[in-house]
Amino acid sequence: MILKHLPVSLIAALVTLPAHAEDSLAVMPAPAERPYPYEILGLQPGDPLDDVLAVYAERSDAAPTSESEVLRVQSPDGSVFEFTYQLFTRIGDVGINGRLAKVAQDQVTATLSSDVMEQRPMAIHRSIRQPSEELPEPLALKAQIEETYGPPSRVEINGREMVLSYAWSTEGFIADLDALGSITHEETTSSGGKSITEYELCGSASHYRNTVEYRFEYPRDKLIKPGCLATFTVSYHGDPGMTSIGFSLVDYELGRQHMAELDRQIVEALTGKTVEASDMDL
Repeated sequence: MILKHLPVSLIAALVTLPAHAEDSLAVMPAPAERPYPYEILGLQPGDPLDDVLAVYAERSDAAPTSESEVLRVQSPDGSVFEFTYQLFTRIGDVGINGRLAKVAQDQVTATLSSDVMEQRPMAIHRSIRQPSEELPEPLALKAQIEETYGPPSRVEINGREMVLSYAWSTEGFIADLDALGSITHEETTSSGGKSITEYELCGSASHYRNTVEYRFEYPRDKLIKPGCLATFTVSYHGDPGMTSIGFSLVDYELGRQHMAELDRQIVEALTGKTVEASDMDL
């Protein structure tokens, strides 16, 4: 299945079975200790995968679920680079039927890097859905989070709906997201005109990638959230009888490091690859 015809030369595809022996990826140095204090179940992005699996084993007797892809990148001259990439590892998944039925759950998902970064998580998410009497009220949860991490960068409360946002730029903690104002982005359109949009630092924008999940592109025209290091979001949604609470910790700097190194290795392998002759009986 072709994902995308790229503007210059390299094509990425997902295949169900490897077409040739998988290529190896060189491991980059372990990431630096993360500068923010946020954790989910004691875990942070950049932690070793074994640490994640140890927490999973403590919390669940069931084996983690996961999903993998075989990523195949091919150049116009026929050179191929191919490897398996485990996208995530998860515990507590109740499946699509359970989600549709809104059954109780406590799910933890780690979005993983490739072998370039030793499958360390780049993002960690936890979603809890339980009877309302078993979970705290919004303000009680807010007080607990603020006691641990201090005031959020932004607080949004509407009845039994609440979102607490903590944001770190590459220059440090953002104490007040609303006080920053918008940033203007200008680019030249294909017709030669100017396109001007406004966006918020650490917010969503169409001119950059908003997630850390890896997708190969060459040349790459969108970076991952420039200027934003990480976000920690706590969301609360109370329905009659049942409450949902979500925690999401995403490290965009790790995503950028992973993307840059994986891109570099793939392109370097394809542009300077020596092809071994086959041994077919002719």
